[in-house]
Amino acid sequence: MFLYGLMGLLFAADLDYVNVSKGEEAPFAGKLLTYEAMAGIIATHESELAELTAQKDYQLKKQFDEMTLQYDLYSIKCKANEEMHSQMIDFRDKEIKAQARKDWLQRLSFVGGFLLGTSATIAITYSVNQN
Repeated sequence: MFLYGLMGLLFAADLDYVNVSKGEEAPFAGKLLTYEAMAGIIATHESELAELTAQKDYQLKKQFDEMTLQYDLYSIKCKANEEMHSQMIDFRDKEIKAQARKDWLQRLSFVGGFLLGTSATIAITYSVNQN
């Protein structure tokens, strides 16, 4: 309690308000601020408001930059995936064409081998039966 009284004396040197009782010049009971105290309160309020506005703008800009970076990364990944997918489709189409050509050659080889084997069998049978 003694410290509170001492603090009041320490701050009394810089008087920011005047005590007014009901019935005196002010029509209310309370504290009447001096012009310097009111100017100090307004200046403090404006500086706090400016600081909070700057902090809000900084946070908003920071969040916008982070979201823009995230969007750009996802966009790049998406484009890379689309390019990879189109290359895979092109490779698959080339492989299908190569397999189709091999399939045609395999069928031709099978038919040619069958015909050659059949011809050889017929020729051998004909030559053996000629005797």
